Amino acid sequence: MKTVCVIGAGMGGVYLLPQLNRAGCKVRLHDIDESRIAPFKARGGVEVDGENEMFAALELATTDLRAAVSGAELIIVVTGGNTHAAVARGLAPLLADGQIVLMIQGNTGGALIFRHAVAQNGCTAKIDVAEMDNYPFAFRRVGPVRLRPVTEKRWLQVAALPAKRGEDVVRRLKPIFPNAAAAPNVLHTSLTNMNSILHVASCAANAGAIERKTPFRFYGEGCTPAVARLYTAVDSERVAIAAALGAKVPTLAEWWARVYGVREATLVETAKRLTYDETGPYQPTGTPDSLAHKYILEDLPTGLVPTGELGKAAGVPTPAIDAVVSMVRIMTGRDFAAEARTLDRMGLGGMDGAAIRRVAESGFEG
Repeated sequence: MKTVCVIGAGMGGVYLLPQLNRAGCKVRLHDIDESRIAPFKARGGVEVDGENEMFAALELATTDLRAAVSGAELIIVVTGGNTHAAVARGLAPLLADGQIVLMIQGNTGGALIFRHAVAQNGCTAKIDVAEMDNYPFAFRRVGPVRLRPVTEKRWLQVAALPAKRGEDVVRRLKPIFPNAAAAPNVLHTSLTNMNSILHVASCAANAGAIERKTPFRFYGEGCTPAVARLYTAVDSERVAIAAALGAKVPTLAEWWARVYGVREATLVETAKRLTYDETGPYQPTGTPDSLAHKYILEDLPTGLVPTGELGKAAGVPTPAIDAVVSMVRIMTGRDFAAEARTLDRMGLGGMDGAAIRRVAESGFEG
């Protein structure tokens, strides 16, 4: 991986720059918004505080997509789930044989959305498309171009579409993401989308405090016993959907233990430790200032909705997921129809569980 292009100059994309530099990559940063890349273009990269203080240099920061991706072995898409199809349409005529496109994160169905969109837009290049089930790092932004590390996740899954390409993709990614493990297929990564469980349910349950703009620690205080029961109900349906589609995924409690090494007797106690411990990864997590926040605007249409859609195709009842989706639609006054990941938009329209499993294994042309 000599040259890597990161698409998306939000925090998710910028947080990758130090690790890519440490791995010896030449790094390019792309965004459609010049104002987002301007500070990093002016500085030539990003500064990192802490024990491993460093300067992560950029080879290029640009709004020119062709210049950003030309010759890059790896293209990492970190733009948020709502834009994955648009990014795919933009990349379709620019991709070249041998390139890897990695969605960080894929949300639920990211690789499916991307593969379906590039094919619809005439891409014939022999590329690998993969998704990671979560963001690998957490930082604090302590200045316009300065970051401070918070945590590195201990366990990350990566899957490719089709599944047979997964082992080779992960082998090539290991020098950059040593904690990455190859998942059997994209159903495992897509249905280990914890943001759709944690963010949407917590925002709905804490909507009063959010709209009053009452500060609270999103996980440590937002996860009360009642909220934990809501987490568990939605989480149980997610696990059941995965099982019906042949995928074994961790429960929320198991996921917290694998990723952060923390597991207490209850979800409430675990959320508190993850927030209040000296090295707690959720220390910097801010409270949304309204329901018009990515925890709703992204994680409902690209997480909870497609999870429910997969459940219907697999014949798994999803009363808790359906209730949260309906409640959020009512509370926000939005139906999310324009951006929601339906089976049709994931290229799975009219398929049952068995057909969806075949796509995950063999791709759309398998």
